Amino acid sequence: MKGTTIKDLKLTKVVDGDTVKIMLDDKEESLRLVCLDTEESRTAGGKPATNAGKLASQWAKEYFGVDEKGVPTSNVLVTIEFDTKDPVSVCLQKHRGNYGRLICYVYKGDENYNLKAVREGWSPYFVKYGRSRLYHSQFISAEADAQSKQLAIWDPNTNAGSEKRDYEKLIPWWNLRDSVVQDYRHIGKQAGVLSVRLDYDTIVKAAKDSKTITVFCDLQGGINKWVGDNALIYAGSKYQKFNLWIPDINSDAAQEILQLIQLRYVKYGRSYVYVSGEASLYPERPDGKPQIVLTDVRQLSDIAPEQ
Repeated sequence: MKGTTIKDLKLTKVVDGDTVKIMLDDKEESLRLVCLDTEESRTAGGKPATNAGKLASQWAKEYFGVDEKGVPTSNVLVTIEFDTKDPVSVCLQKHRGNYGRLICYVYKGDENYNLKAVREGWSPYFVKYGRSRLYHSQFISAEADAQSKQLAIWDPNTNAGSEKRDYEKLIPWWNLRDSVVQDYRHIGKQAGVLSVRLDYDTIVKAAKDSKTITVFCDLQGGINKWVGDNALIYAGSKYQKFNLWIPDINSDAAQEILQLIQLRYVKYGRSYVYVSGEASLYPERPDGKPQIVLTDVRQLSDIAPEQ
């Protein structure tokens, strides 16, 4: 099965091994390449810069035929493919990450670059936000092939003398998160659970109407801010803001909620959770930032509600 594609897009920059930029509808768009997580060429977001990250960036630039700054020296056209068969207008809205970047596969000619990067050993099969709907078996095979040949990140010599990523810890955690995402895709979505990324407009409308909803959230960051005797969790993203508000943190009910979040969902825990409650607009932001107030630990669940 193929996903929705947009062909003959002008490549404007190769940022690193898993991020490129293209022109789409007279606008430059940044692409976060799905199922890839190449190592960093520069320290960023708490991830260390590694030899493998620098080499992956160089490899990507050579593959797409750009200069050392990532800028094409001639006209380079690529095709992008989304991980579903939704109409283009829907894909451009819903296939976006935490920073508004389009999440997709990119092709040079007929070759899927995402699969090639895993097959060449420059990235593990990255399922932290859910596995590939289209190429799951191909990604598994590509990663296993790279590991058996000790290519790139799977060769201990690649990062010798530099920082390295702890895949023995990360990959089992990514797989745990993926199993929860599969539950949402096959059960939660059909039960009417809303996703912050996929159903944001619906969540905002529900908040304006004070409707009771269930939202699929990622709590890996835990409590983001303490406001007096209250706790605030940014359960959305910079691109799609959605908060969880825990009032009166000294109460028994709030302590149960805080303990559950800390022990079950934060860092290398399950991360994802179904949160139920009455949606509302954050009092100080009548322009549309939605939230759910948590007052009972039973508002948090690992299991999607029944229809």
